[in-house]
Amino acid sequence: MENLEDMAVFVRVVARGSFTAAGRELNKTTSAISKHVARLEAALSAKLLNRSTHHLALTESGARFHDRCVRILAELEEARADLSAASPEMSGLLRVQASPGVGQSIVAPAAIEIGRRHPKLMVELSVGDFTTTIMRRGMDVLIGSRAFTSGEDSSVSLMAQDLGPAPYVICASPAYLARAGAPAQPEDLARHPCLVHATQKKDPQAWQFARGAARFTVRANAKFRSSLEHAVLLAALEGLGIARLPLYSVSDQLARGDLVSLFPDAVVSDRIIKAFTPRSDILPGKVKVLIEEVQARLGGAAALSRKAEPAFVTLMEEPG
Repeated sequence: MENLEDMAVFVRVVARGSFTAAGRELNKTTSAISKHVARLEAALSAKLLNRSTHHLALTESGARFHDRCVRILAELEEARADLSAASPEMSGLLRVQASPGVGQSIVAPAAIEIGRRHPKLMVELSVGDFTTTIMRRGMDVLIGSRAFTSGEDSSVSLMAQDLGPAPYVICASPAYLARAGAPAQPEDLARHPCLVHATQKKDPQAWQFARGAARFTVRANAKFRSSLEHAVLLAALEGLGIARLPLYSVSDQLARGDLVSLFPDAVVSDRIIKAFTPRSDILPGKVKVLIEEVQARLGGAAALSRKAEPAFVTLMEEPG
């Protein structure tokens, strides 16, 4: 039987991209790391890694075996947690990858809270766009709203869990509305300077609304565009124009009155935040607590907005 330590070292080598980096993390020499991988390859009678001076790459067999190792080690950790139910404190390493917007606004504070609650747990959060192959670097969970396509690496088997919807709001600062006037209906946005998150979707200037059962699109007149969601938020706070942003990124500003929500019952968004994990019958406890914290924060943002909405009604009472 393959040594579990050899498997764990192999997974860490893949995650770090080199024997040296894995050795630093595991407090082992590079030669010791190499021996672990060589012993595993000998036991399997299969080459797992293609090595060059500056690069490591999984072989086809190595990729399949790596995915199984990640699942086996996760299940072992979960089994240990079950046996230690009297002591629910998490330990070890939790590696998370999140898409930029939800990563900054929701996942980062959730990960910090999990780290505070479990002092023996090390949390490593990466924020950026992701693909299925990122899971090969040893990630425990990917969080975002993107959909994986059939053209991506099919050898990486993932499970998806819906964490909650990500509603959007059309919003502007009180100063902007006092200066330019509030649009009476969504169609009026075409005459206002709009602040556009350029990577939000394929056509980020196509803002969707509903009136009764009918859906329609208003073409936003872009005054400012940015690939950075936070930059669009700053532009809205400075009164540069009207923005379309995720509720989770502006809920605090809405609650404080720094931004005003426009047409709250008409804005349409089909975006769902999801968690992607390696396919397994058991979800590791450390991943489970993070997912629960993210779900709570997504729900909390929506609740804050609902509480704050009545304060905005008096600004929006122009006939539609």
